[in-house]
Amino acid sequence: MSVRNTEVKEPPQAGAQINRSWLGALMHRWGLQGEWLVTIAMIYIGFILFVAVFGFLFQPYPHTQLDLFNQLQPPVFMDGGSWEHIFGTDDLGRDVLSRLIRGLRLSVLIGVIGTAIGAVLGSFLGIVAAHFRGWVEEVLMMLVDVQVSLPFIIFALAILAFVGNSLTILIIVVGIDGWERYARLARSMVLSANQQDYVLAVRSLGLSHFNIYRRHVLPNIMGTLIVQATINLPGVILLESTLSFLGLGVQPPMTSLGQILGVGRDYLILAPWIAVLPGTVIFFLTLSIAIVGDWLRDRLDPTLQ
Repeated sequence: MSVRNTEVKEPPQAGAQINRSWLGALMHRWGLQGEWLVTIAMIYIGFILFVAVFGFLFQPYPHTQLDLFNQLQPPVFMDGGSWEHIFGTDDLGRDVLSRLIRGLRLSVLIGVIGTAIGAVLGSFLGIVAAHFRGWVEEVLMMLVDVQVSLPFIIFALAILAFVGNSLTILIIVVGIDGWERYARLARSMVLSANQQDYVLAVRSLGLSHFNIYRRHVLPNIMGTLIVQATINLPGVILLESTLSFLGLGVQPPMTSLGQILGVGRDYLILAPWIAVLPGTVIFFLTLSIAIVGDWLRDRLDPTLQ
């Protein structure tokens, strides 16, 4: 009679198993298995939002504090840098890290509010066009065509140059950009929804048009509109950065990433970190939002299923 050699396996550590199970369950719930690029993009966006909301708590200096004895001091990772100013200083001796934190906060705020303005305005006009049809639809779609054919940056520069460049006007201008995409999308989806059985059924019950759109149509198209907003958000952030870079956006003493980038353009040879650091933040932020937007579109857009 032979005796088989049996190996006694140690059970896995409970803590590691729980952590792996929790992380796996979370990624499975969000559909992120194998989507490491999307995961990294989400982590970066989360970090940016954390800095934008709570970064002032860790801001080493006031973003307007001048130190003319430490002008153009290099960051700590370059020769001559010090931990006193981790990311160096600008032409007026202001701490670049503090200005990045404050500028990131304003850039994100302008981007989010501007995107919301464009989404609400465009979606409302698209629903109005789909509901009334006739000459109302023709006029609104003509405005959409005009918006598409017009180089919006020229339009924005003209408004800010003649009307003024206060923060409120800047937010409204960047919010107007992209409304035609929401209008076209909302119009087409509402026209399709009006032919669906659930809309015909509630309409036959005598429900008002307002309640039909609010309680039945809008919840069904909201996912696609949110995806469109995530796709448009990088463009809004870039538009604000471009206007501020050209000197017609955010004005001192306020600061944004584009405004810091505009200041650094005169020192690209002598002090490249002033422009490179905000430019890097803008690049990876818009890239991350675009990656997450494409991922959401693939998951939420029924036409791509």
